[in-house]
Amino acid sequence: MKFQRPTSDDDSSTAHDGSFNTPANSESVSKEKPSKKNRKKDKGSEGSSPVNPRTEEKLLVLPCGPSAVGIMLLIILSGFYVVHCVWAAAEAYSAPSIVLTSRSHDELHVFDDFREAYGWLRHNTDVDDKVASWWDYGYQTTAMANRTVIVDNNTWNNTHIATVGTAMASPEKAAWEILNSLDVKYVFVVFGGLIGYSSDDINKFLWMVRIGGGVFPHIKEADYLRDGNYRVDAHGTPTMLNSLMYKLCYYRFVETDGKGFDRVRRYEIGKKHFKLTHFEEVFTTHHWMVRIYKLKPQKNRVRGKLKLKKCLLQSSKTSSSGKKRPW
Repeated sequence: MKFQRPTSDDDSSTAHDGSFNTPANSESVSKEKPSKKNRKKDKGSEGSSPVNPRTEEKLLVLPCGPSAVGIMLLIILSGFYVVHCVWAAAEAYSAPSIVLTSRSHDELHVFDDFREAYGWLRHNTDVDDKVASWWDYGYQTTAMANRTVIVDNNTWNNTHIATVGTAMASPEKAAWEILNSLDVKYVFVVFGGLIGYSSDDINKFLWMVRIGGGVFPHIKEADYLRDGNYRVDAHGTPTMLNSLMYKLCYYRFVETDGKGFDRVRRYEIGKKHFKLTHFEEVFTTHHWMVRIYKLKPQKNRVRGKLKLKKCLLQSSKTSSSGKKRPW
């Protein structure tokens, strides 16, 4: 006997379509098609070969010998750098113009005259005293001597600098009047003729004349020049040899060697024996680099007139009596 399997609507639809639901077909249907990015990744993974991490570590590590040599070179270079920094700080930055040094025959000479002079001003002058000098030493005087200066390194006030330059270039009496009008009590100059210090005020004197002449027309540079040079020897001009700068620098200079030989200019000075009438020397440093002078007080003119009248009366009395009275 033959039996016929009952058919459902689904079976009929599949049979009608001519397709059967097999396991292989179900798996292919369930799988989705891979995207383009996944295909590229699969191709890249297939093309690249697996790398062992141990081989990478071995390639990055240097041998012991070259590593030790490199470390030693770094240490040596660091040491040289430290030595260079110390030298640069000692020679270039820590050697200001306060303390000067020089070498001769493997000997080191230290010239501490600036500190010596500023220390004297600090301990031997009043707090309110004013000090006059060239502007190069203004900040040093203010900081180390703690005294008021007329001009300093802030050179914006050209009139004040020209006034000090004119005082240094003027004769002693005229210079005293200028400095006294500024209420100056002390004035100092830097002189290097004894030890050969070339950056002294004599070599800077040309700027004092030029700056002073730019503001005060009666200061003329031609009056200080001989053959185009500022000479302080026997061929120097009278204006130069009578200036305050010359007198403050070379006062008693002939007493050092008996000749007055200037080691910077390399000749004997012209005017050797002279006296100061309006200034008084109060301090000179060990190497004669800094010379400090004090302005003498102004004479009391009223007292002088009274004294003159008294002398005239006494002379008239003696002349009238004919003989000198014992009292």
